[in-house]
Amino acid sequence: MRDLYEQALALWHDGQCAQSEALARRLVQVAPAFAPGLALVATFHLQRGQAGHARPLLEHALRLQPDLVEAWINLGNACLELDDIDAAVQAFENARRQGAEGVAYLLGHGLACLGKGEFAPARQLLVRAYALEPEAADVRLAYARCLVEFERFDDAAQVLAGLEAGHLGGQQRKALAWLQMQCGQDEVALALYTGLIGQMPEDAEPRIQLALLLERLNRVDEAAQVLAGLPPPASDDGRAMLALASARIARRSGQPRTAAALAQAALPSGADPAMRAQLWFEVAKDHDQEGDAAAAIHALEHAHAQARLAFQSRWPETALPAVLGWLDQRRRHAPAVAVDAGKRQGPPDPVFLVGFPRSGTTLLERMLDAHSALDVLDERPALEVMIENLRRRDGWRDAALDASLDGLPGAAVDQARADYWQQVHRHLVPQGRLVDKYPLTMTRLPYVARLFPQADWLLLLRHPCDCVLSCHMQAFGLNGGALAFESLASTAQTYVRVMEWWHAQREWVPARVHVLRYEDLVQAPAQRLEALMGFLSLPMQAAQLQSHHAAAQRSRRINTPSYSQVIEPVNANAVGRWKRYRAFFGDAVLAELEPWARRFGYTME
Repeated sequence: MRDLYEQALALWHDGQCAQSEALARRLVQVAPAFAPGLALVATFHLQRGQAGHARPLLEHALRLQPDLVEAWINLGNACLELDDIDAAVQAFENARRQGAEGVAYLLGHGLACLGKGEFAPARQLLVRAYALEPEAADVRLAYARCLVEFERFDDAAQVLAGLEAGHLGGQQRKALAWLQMQCGQDEVALALYTGLIGQMPEDAEPRIQLALLLERLNRVDEAAQVLAGLPPPASDDGRAMLALASARIARRSGQPRTAAALAQAALPSGADPAMRAQLWFEVAKDHDQEGDAAAAIHALEHAHAQARLAFQSRWPETALPAVLGWLDQRRRHAPAVAVDAGKRQGPPDPVFLVGFPRSGTTLLERMLDAHSALDVLDERPALEVMIENLRRRDGWRDAALDASLDGLPGAAVDQARADYWQQVHRHLVPQGRLVDKYPLTMTRLPYVARLFPQADWLLLLRHPCDCVLSCHMQAFGLNGGALAFESLASTAQTYVRVMEWWHAQREWVPARVHVLRYEDLVQAPAQRLEALMGFLSLPMQAAQLQSHHAAAQRSRRINTPSYSQVIEPVNANAVGRWKRYRAFFGDAVLAELEPWARRFGYTME
């Protein structure tokens, strides 16, 4: 028996698969209880995509001989193909107990954990697999999928860079299209989906995902055409995704009641918490559009509860982080030495466009991007990457931010600036002055003052109650925003803390700041924009007042929850929306926000 088995293995390794399989089948006939022979025959079934035939053979072999590591790995892969995720996880756990290691095990076990929603162990497994085989397509796709689950989109895009779709199978191309879409590589994703739909006309998934992408790009009519006549998918996830796409299209077509019904119909499904959160957020938007504040708030309670579950499934091993914990990094006194404002090598220091989220920064961004002398970086964490690199320096202490920043030598400042521009150039190469729009960069004021002393700041304000309501109504993702904005009370506390921090730091940190209220901008756009452009020493251009046309025609997405609004002409429709929700704020929340409203020139009536 052993000799026949060794001969079959040798033939297989020599690439003589047909001869190897024939010998393995003969071996099983002669010795039906020889476990390695059964496992080898199962391997040939797996290679042909016959997981249903392979699984019972592997299970039988492992009952006979439980220490066959490769058989456990193959059983796990067979269960994955059969969509039996629990059995796959168990098989890979057994492989681990038998000493399994290497890419095949790490990849399979990582995929099984992803399928089960166990994201933290999946990340640990797949980062090891990627370290061992960073060029393997299946490993890159799996690791990128894991990174996307943790919303590390830029890292995922780097993992996928250069991966040729033409070398992939159909299912891998589907995975690549979805990942490229998540990473904001819209043109790449559009091309992949077009090809997939032509090659797999019966597969609903690419059409649904393409519709989601088209809607995100404000191509709503095209999205509706893609979904026309599409039958419901068989899986819970597929039906939920179709419901989400259909609901978004219906709402944007002026049918919020239909949209709410479509989204709510999918909620009883077995979709994961992240998808259920998206559906509930959609229901809330639909009710808000209909003017039903109570129903919208009810939907938001469900949306944020599901978002918290999704967050916890990704970070189960740690206590939930404090909201905006980095605000503990602050200056305690003025810089010990004069800030070096001399001109350094490289581009001019940026303009930082900031404000509490949902203050109207996207509207102003579009106006600035329409100017021929400005280029906008749209919500990319270039400054955050630079700061993380700084914080890894020897001797750096967050608790002593004054000393850490003041003590930076010139070479370290130059390196930090180079790190920043390297990140910027991953997304665009500015031809004019850069406008870095990242609202909460306002909480990085000391870093900017030290490293970009000639930077200008544009601070956009909006009525605090409108800011708080709008943040609470948005799905900001799973990296902390889900917690900061999960109630009107927590959102108000976050608002107050950010504003207190900003104004306290302004006492210590030099900065050139132009302050503009959203309400003033939409009431008198030409007047307010002209004053702002004067602050930047640039003339206003007529195209800036027609920026919604350019936004509607752009081929890349707008990286903000208000992507559907910036293609509309400037209007005051969102001003004072909070008043319809006054009863749900409560006296304590309103009292907390009132001093800031008064400070910025607003009333609470």
